[in-house]
Amino acid sequence: MPRMRLKIRRPKTVLAVLCLVALPIVLFVINGTLLSYGQRPLLGTTTHAAAPLADEAAPVIVKVLSYNIAKGFVHQGGLCFADRQVVAARMERIAALINAEQPDMVFLSEAVLECGPCPVNQVTMLAQATGMHAWAFGENFNIGVPGYRMVGGNAIFSRWPLEAVGNPSLAGRRPFYITRNNRRLLWCAVHLAGRWVLLASVHNDSFNPANNLIQTRELLDFAPHEEALIAGDFNAQPHEPSMTLLRDSGRFAGMFDGALTFPSDEPRQRIDFILAPARWELLEDRVLDSDASDHRPVVAVFRIPP
Repeated sequence: MPRMRLKIRRPKTVLAVLCLVALPIVLFVINGTLLSYGQRPLLGTTTHAAAPLADEAAPVIVKVLSYNIAKGFVHQGGLCFADRQVVAARMERIAALINAEQPDMVFLSEAVLECGPCPVNQVTMLAQATGMHAWAFGENFNIGVPGYRMVGGNAIFSRWPLEAVGNPSLAGRRPFYITRNNRRLLWCAVHLAGRWVLLASVHNDSFNPANNLIQTRELLDFAPHEEALIAGDFNAQPHEPSMTLLRDSGRFAGMFDGALTFPSDEPRQRIDFILAPARWELLEDRVLDSDASDHRPVVAVFRIPP
């Protein structure tokens, strides 16, 4: 009677299979932790020269545009992404809108710096296309593997040089693999009218008003004795506690109500704002009619006294 031979799986084969399965997970964790930008803001320049500084003895007029660009609608849900040409065309629309206004500074929420499935760097593309000299980016989320990931957050463009200050995490932040509603606050500084002014690009909690209020307090506490220009998607309406807190602080000039900004097709809420240091004089505040994003952009013009 012939002997029966049992086929035993070799340990090396099992180990190779385990490594193959574990490798994507390891790379995913490395990308989200060791290779993320985290609380470190990025800073760069375009090919455009910096605008000359204004005479410190005269009033300075500054025009600011704030826009939540909704990631250029690059993410279609799950593992589906828009075509590169479609997203690039949307960025061209947004650039044309900005160029029509000729702002001195732009504050963006929901901008995408990297996207492996759709490689359009929305930050540098828009900064270059709108004639800005400097750009800054603060990461809110980073998900994927090295070389093939999606990185999104807040951005600031300026015709003048920028200094990076920080990108601190805000209350309610969760682990890196949870991208929804994870927030940081991008801080930069610019030299205007003979003094330094802090700049903050804002995108506060979208779902929890109580946490939104905590994040607004963190914004106020970051530099309580410095002048700050803050703009973005506050996710709070004029009558809600977060905006009441900012208004009652006495630290800001600007429109705390006005035309509605969200959603862009039939706006029902004003949740996007541009607020400047209290000594600045608000000359104009407008909301632009555009469906390039799910928010409408806000434009404000201020006079800085000498």
